[in-house]
Amino acid sequence: MSARGASTKPAKQGIATGARGGKPASKSVRGDAQDARGDGKQEPASASREHGANRGVTTGGSGRYRRLPTGAHGLDPEEVRRDQRERLQTALIELIAQRGYQAVRILDLTKLARVSRPTFYSLYADKEELFLAAYDEIAKRTAGTIMAAYETQGSPGERLRRAMRAFAELAAAEPEAVSLMVLGAFGAGPKALERRNRTLQALEQSIAGSRSANGSGAKAGKAQNADLTVKVILGGIREVTAARLRRGQAHALPGLADELAAWAESYPAKTPAGLSTRGHAHDDGDTTRDEQADEDHAELQASERARQAEGRLPSGRHDLPRQFIVKNQRERIVDATAAIVAEKGLQGLTIPEIARRANVSHQTFYEMYPTKDDAFLGAQKVGLHQALRITVQAYETQGEDWPMGVAAGLRALLDYLASEPAHAHLTVVDTFAASPLAIEIRDTGMHAFAAYLQPGYHYASARSVPGIAPEAIAGGIWQVLHNHIEHEHVQDIAELAPQLVYVALAPFLGGKEAGRIARKRPVAAAVPVEAR
Repeated sequence: MSARGASTKPAKQGIATGARGGKPASKSVRGDAQDARGDGKQEPASASREHGANRGVTTGGSGRYRRLPTGAHGLDPEEVRRDQRERLQTALIELIAQRGYQAVRILDLTKLARVSRPTFYSLYADKEELFLAAYDEIAKRTAGTIMAAYETQGSPGERLRRAMRAFAELAAAEPEAVSLMVLGAFGAGPKALERRNRTLQALEQSIAGSRSANGSGAKAGKAQNADLTVKVILGGIREVTAARLRRGQAHALPGLADELAAWAESYPAKTPAGLSTRGHAHDDGDTTRDEQADEDHAELQASERARQAEGRLPSGRHDLPRQFIVKNQRERIVDATAAIVAEKGLQGLTIPEIARRANVSHQTFYEMYPTKDDAFLGAQKVGLHQALRITVQAYETQGEDWPMGVAAGLRALLDYLASEPAHAHLTVVDTFAASPLAIEIRDTGMHAFAAYLQPGYHYASARSVPGIAPEAIAGGIWQVLHNHIEHEHVQDIAELAPQLVYVALAPFLGGKEAGRIARKRPVAAAVPVEAR
């Protein structure tokens, strides 16, 4: 691809402030017959059998919630239960796509699926068990589709493109079902996240093993675990896919399949030496700087902004300006919100708890935020704005040296996240469980970060870098940060810097030069942390 503009300075970006076994068959059959009363329509038994045998968890077709025949129909009880489970899973997928997991009720599910509540509870213990069954089905089918296309004859590039096309075509055909896999686990509880992580790990191991076989020949194992490249690739594909699904543009995904495959192919099979998450080397061989960096990260304190916001203002008469008072109170509220969500999750966020931790009255809270959800959005905007501002300031200290600017920006971002662990958790991890508006704010932030990768095309004159690369890179890095913070490793997140710098630069500079830049430390520059 030709260079996209001569300037290496991007435009300024900103953020606006399984069914359970052991249940009697007769109850399940009887419940479905009761649901069907008054329908007036009966499907022939043979057609129903064929329909039940061939239908997967999909959301297409006007007859997807069609009831089984009433009365004596001669259907196998297990077939009836399978049909009921499929309808409930399909209904869950549809409702999650419309409302999000938290807003879906059992009543909504039984009404849409046209089954009774007793039937529901004969099949599933609760909504979570239904979700896990639906997730397992679509995850298994998606992974099977991808690997069946990947494990074919041809060059690694051809196989990768076939796998990407197969996944994109599945997403275009069943957008709501694929949305459940890439988005639905967020907010659905720890078991759902565990299933998601397990699915991703299986895909990572398969792809990492294939990359090793086609690259250095090393076996996939512990040596591969430290390589974040596969995580970034899968994360970038997931983010690009999720963005189109949220915008109702699933039809565009097959057209992006080859671009995403080309982006993934731009990473060498073997990651350059010296980029491990611990003890990474420098070009000058100065190991004392590594040791000093480790000490600096170990002693990292809360950011200056966070320290300035701590504590209650003086009571009684004082000469503090009203603007300063309001600003301080707002900061304490958003900091308290972030701390509560990090500790207890969204379900533990209440206005009395926010007010208590922030040392403000309920009246003061309501003067600033109408609801606790508004306080969450306020905290999210603060976290994203601070992260972007600090990243851009570090980026700009390197002048026209774009590669070193990216390296400096990423290192500053990681240091900021480590210094604000509560805000890091809320901004990176908890957003998907909140609301559609929170996801929109997150997407705006992602696009702002991706804009600073666009000048890379100026450095890629001899390379064909697909247009999707900046979005995919930013998404992949975000997913790595999400995984690290979710598993409570934010305190050592700065150790990821060399590999994240590498994956950000490699598509534009090539693996060797990206590795060289990733091993260097940008010239230290004092970056003032302004109060919000």
